[in-house]
Amino acid sequence: LIANGSEVATLVAAAELLESKNGLKVSIASIISEGLFRLQSKSYQESVIPKNSPLFGLTAGLPINLEGLVGDNGKVFGLDHFGYSAPANVLDDKFGFTGEKVSQNVLEYLNETVSIKQ
Repeated sequence: LIANGSEVATLVAAAELLESKNGLKVSIASIISEGLFRLQSKSYQESVIPKNSPLFGLTAGLPINLEGLVGDNGKVFGLDHFGYSAPANVLDDKFGFTGEKVSQNVLEYLNETVSIKQ
């Protein structure tokens, strides 16, 4: 799982659910700056984000912000709109940025990935 900023806490909540309810082993990478991350050695980059694993990114911004990190086979959950006004927890729930909803998105992605590879 890949995110930065406040979305990392949402991924932690989702990972706890995925591990406790589904028995999955989940790793989280907080990539504060893709530019700085890309300046690191390839071996370091692959130790943080292994390319042979399913990769799921979470961003409250445009998905394109993480698509370069998850690659062609990964998935990014993000927004394609902006400008809504409400308390943060209301917006998080409405747009799917809760641990429960993100864990469901990850499971759907994993189910799609497994059925595509079979």
